[in-house]
Amino acid sequence: MNDIFPVGRPVGADDLVSREGFINQCVLRLHDGQCVMVASPRRTGKSSVAGEVLRRLTAYGHPTATVDLFYVTQLEELAAKLLAAVIETRTGPFRRAVHSLAGLREALSRVQWGAKIGDLELAATLDRRQADPLDLLETAIDTAEVIGEKSGQRLILLLDEFQEIDRLGGSLLAKRLRALFQRQSHTAFLFLGSQSSMMHTIFADRRQAFYRLATLLPLPAVSDDEWTHYLDARFQSLNLEITPTALGLLIEKSGGHPYGMMSLAYNCYLLAKTQHVGIVDAERFARAYDLTMESLTPVYDALWSEIHTIRHGDAVLKSIIDGTPPYQLPLNKATISRALKGLMDASVITKGPGRGHYRLVEPLFGDWVSRQR
Repeated sequence: MNDIFPVGRPVGADDLVSREGFINQCVLRLHDGQCVMVASPRRTGKSSVAGEVLRRLTAYGHPTATVDLFYVTQLEELAAKLLAAVIETRTGPFRRAVHSLAGLREALSRVQWGAKIGDLELAATLDRRQADPLDLLETAIDTAEVIGEKSGQRLILLLDEFQEIDRLGGSLLAKRLRALFQRQSHTAFLFLGSQSSMMHTIFADRRQAFYRLATLLPLPAVSDDEWTHYLDARFQSLNLEITPTALGLLIEKSGGHPYGMMSLAYNCYLLAKTQHVGIVDAERFARAYDLTMESLTPVYDALWSEIHTIRHGDAVLKSIIDGTPPYQLPLNKATISRALKGLMDASVITKGPGRGHYRLVEPLFGDWVSRQR
């Protein structure tokens, strides 16, 4: 079963556009024991890339585990999820989600783990009614190291939305994790984050615990030519023709943003199929564009409400949409700087080329704001 322009979730290898060199670099670095950090706003493709990196490492024999910190509410939950993910590299997936030490014990009681992970000597930790979350976290990291050593290949641990570590434990947790991470020789870490400025502070600021722990790799953008090649081939595989004008509009309006690109392309496909035609022209693209904007309105409404919580965030955003340098607004420079930081933390804008230049993460959102105006 093949996906048709997948939207809203990681894509498979066939729909990864122009990331081959980047994926290979990540695979080789992690295979060789380096830690890697990739920061990029949400819906720009980093989860799809990370998934393909782990798939290839798994094919090479590496055990791999993933923990997403975004929905973790407390430190014990993080430790339990981390230990569960590591253990699953030996037992296979549990039938239920793990949120605590008690939940982990319950999950393990349902699998025959004695033969599979008994050699990892976890009983002492798991049998205690209450364990210090930091001790449980240490058990999880040490278990990953033992599994990597026993398997003969490094265990690769993906920690998604890693900037949430500050919310979960602050500097105390960061220092403890740094001490644990740097002593591992059979474990390599892939850190992902959607708040780029915060992730770069964590790993590039010499005052931070994770300073230079990982190699910082920027997620490369997809060029217009690469999108053209992918889209043309994909529509052909669906027995559809897309005219050069419609194809150019698709790339222009999406601005190369993967989520917007896939949304527009799928709606072009949908309209062609429901109207029983074999071509996507400029007129059909215009209808697909309107359909896409309608479907995104609830999402963009919520985002616009979030922007209103940022002091002068709406004014600064509108200046960027209009192509006016934000610092030319009749506002205090410190106020503008705080608004820009708030917009970047919300993954609405990112720094552009050149000093003082910013651009929207999702060009379609800029079009939506202009429509509302």
